[in-house]
Amino acid sequence: MLSPSAGVMAAGRLAWDHAAIRCIRISELFNSYIEKFDVTCSGRELAGRVGAMRISDYMVRNLRTFCAVVEHGGFGGAQAVLGAGQSVISTHLKDLELALGFTLCQRGRGGFLLTPKGEAVYLEAKRMLGSLETCEANLGVLRRILTGHLRVGIVDSEADNPDLPVHRAVQRFFEREQQVRLSLEVGTPEALSKGLQTGDIHVAIGPFPNRQANIDYAPVYVEEHALYCGQAHPLFAGAAVAITPAVIASHPMTVRPYLHRAELAALQDPLITASVSNMEAQAVLIRSGCFLGFLPVHFARKWVERGEMRSLDGPGLVWRSQFYIALRVQPEPTEVARQFTRDLAAILVPSEVETSSDNVFLSNE
Repeated sequence: MLSPSAGVMAAGRLAWDHAAIRCIRISELFNSYIEKFDVTCSGRELAGRVGAMRISDYMVRNLRTFCAVVEHGGFGGAQAVLGAGQSVISTHLKDLELALGFTLCQRGRGGFLLTPKGEAVYLEAKRMLGSLETCEANLGVLRRILTGHLRVGIVDSEADNPDLPVHRAVQRFFEREQQVRLSLEVGTPEALSKGLQTGDIHVAIGPFPNRQANIDYAPVYVEEHALYCGQAHPLFAGAAVAITPAVIASHPMTVRPYLHRAELAALQDPLITASVSNMEAQAVLIRSGCFLGFLPVHFARKWVERGEMRSLDGPGLVWRSQFYIALRVQPEPTEVARQFTRDLAAILVPSEVETSSDNVFLSNE
């Protein structure tokens, strides 16, 4: 039987072997992309250029620029992400179009719009760049240095939540030796789930009522929500005994559609006249005094303390939302994603909670 230290060393060698095998496979896949681009470009599209097209480092950079422009809806949104000016981005796109031999997108006063071929190039580029990121991370495993791109998603309005200190997990992750680029996205649970499925997000934190088969979930925190009204609302000064389900049903409510009406389950025929895409918007409508609405207790606290909101007491007026760490495990996540997930679990997961049988939420340090 192997000693614990020998077992760890053997597991480490196995991880490096697997990383090497994955890098070889990704290298083969990358070469297939090159061949595919060569084959699919017609003679007419290659006219005016010398020789067959090859995917050079410069083209990879231009493809990254193109993907950023697509994902941010135009040049303006991509500038901050790329750290480049509009003229540089424009040059990259023009050079990419010249190399490919066709137009990728329409841009101008009418806005940004992909051509059919532009859509196809975007999908191919995403696959290729994703493979390169995986290879980069696996090479980091061989070097024993965390390397690559880490994409994290979280639901909105959690930055000041004392019960969800994601910033401490980020600190823990970056305290070790690493060469990692971090992208942090804020979105609805639906948007985060979609990002996990497409690979645009590696790890996410939020409530996920609809489970996906290729995602592992670890429960981390239960968020309490209450029903609130603003200072100008007729119920703000009302006695608790007067706030009955029938009274609630007579006042307009604002809801978050992405919750699939979970917050309304215990209410009797609520009068829904407004909807919002995030909690900031929900708070704006509640503070107007025109709508009732649910908010997380930690998020509403500052307005309650200032006397600008109050919670309403009554049956069904408090509900709880389970939060999870979510990690896509198929295809296999990179070591960068796994390590950040372990750091999140070390900070957020209660010690008595049993985590995934896959063991990806358990620390290996």
